[in-house]
Amino acid sequence: MFHRYGSQVTIIERGEQLLTREDSDVAEEVYKILREDGIDVRLKARASRVETNEQGQIQLTVSGDGGEATVKGSHLLIATGRRPNADHLNLDAAGVEMDEKGYVKVNEQLETNVPGIYAIGDIKPGPAFTHISYDDFRIIQANLLQNGNARIDGRPVPYTIFMDPQLGRVGLTEKEARAQGRSIRVAKLPMAYVAKAIEFGETRGFMKAIVDADTNQILGCAILGMEGGEVMTVLQVAMMGKLPYTVIRDGIFAHPTLAESLNNLFMAMDGQGLHEKK
Repeated sequence: MFHRYGSQVTIIERGEQLLTREDSDVAEEVYKILREDGIDVRLKARASRVETNEQGQIQLTVSGDGGEATVKGSHLLIATGRRPNADHLNLDAAGVEMDEKGYVKVNEQLETNVPGIYAIGDIKPGPAFTHISYDDFRIIQANLLQNGNARIDGRPVPYTIFMDPQLGRVGLTEKEARAQGRSIRVAKLPMAYVAKAIEFGETRGFMKAIVDADTNQILGCAILGMEGGEVMTVLQVAMMGKLPYTVIRDGIFAHPTLAESLNNLFMAMDGQGLHEKK
């Protein structure tokens, strides 16, 4: 956003890739897109000193593979993460336990160690997304008001990184699936083969889905491309309904939509080739 307003932007990342939780091919494509947009991204770099120079600029000393360098700018954002705002709740008085990072400990039904006291949203451990907080509420509502037995374990955690183009993610990454020892197949399709993306002139990125080789169930996906969050949601619904990928592969989707490219995504995995729709 700042770059598109005309600022020069430099990202300093200590790790070997951006988005450390994502597969390396996804992170590499994000890196490529940001660089194409004119953003200076420096990986495996560590800031060792920050000061104000004689011109009143913020001056950052950065060390990396290429040695030491200086980055100058008007503003500095340090992304250190967030902490829960539980300090003012005086939880010790009620005997409610917190973990070492200050989050309220809960079980799979969001109940604390004190019966009748629950914690939802960002004050408990887990992904800090608005939609997760809302689902926490749904679980409490179901259990306390509707005599249900809802739990947080096993629920999908979708999210979208609203860069341009978007990155929509849900379920297992390829790296996570392989670490679990699963037998998997990987479906991958460049956005350059997506008719809608061609029409709008936004062909950067790709679609990627992880499929269980034994059951044909979709385990997860990363959609880096135009409206990636919306396309991801289509596959999330398929996952929720436990549809095998073949149902999506053989489905009929309106043309020209982004969803119709899911045909090609899974056809490519099956070696049926890429049939670009005109």
